[in-house]
Amino acid sequence: MFYRQKKPQSHHTTEDLIRQYQATQDPVFAAELYQRHTHLVYGTCLKYLKNEEDSKDAVMQIFEKILQALKTQQVQKFESWLYVLVKNYCLMELRNQKLRAGKIVGQDVTELPVASEESNPEAALLHERQLNLLESGLGQIPEEQRICLDLFYLQKKCYQEISQLTGFEINKVKSYIQNGKRNLKIYLEKHHEQ
Repeated sequence: MFYRQKKPQSHHTTEDLIRQYQATQDPVFAAELYQRHTHLVYGTCLKYLKNEEDSKDAVMQIFEKILQALKTQQVQKFESWLYVLVKNYCLMELRNQKLRAGKIVGQDVTELPVASEESNPEAALLHERQLNLLESGLGQIPEEQRICLDLFYLQKKCYQEISQLTGFEINKVKSYIQNGKRNLKIYLEKHHEQ
């Protein structure tokens, strides 16, 4: 389950497990990393997502991301790195939930011209297409830009807070926000249906 299991752990440190996994891609090392940190990941997910089933699903997806990331990244402080990764994943998931509930980057859907299906079905359909296009566009920009846009516009965080949450330098945060807005605008203009 998603609590600390009573199985005996090996004498390897987390850093040893990471190094051995990176060197061999042996799932035994990945399984022990999973066993040691599942309760922490689940607890963090539950704190943000506030739903047991969503949190359980997130744990599985996060560990897939962790194993992929460990193939190419050198991680010095695993627990800190893991916390930031889990927190960012949860914030992105919350952002996606907000998008599905009618929020878009920097603008509430209520600010967009909306017509009910009864009064103007064409306008309602256009509005739905715009939301789908925006969500699709957010999926096309680099993850760093997506995370920074979410934190800045939806979470109302300042540059300093975003830097602390993500570990990005403040200049990088500003750049990711600026580039993310530009890339999203380009995507929307390119895929805009007349």
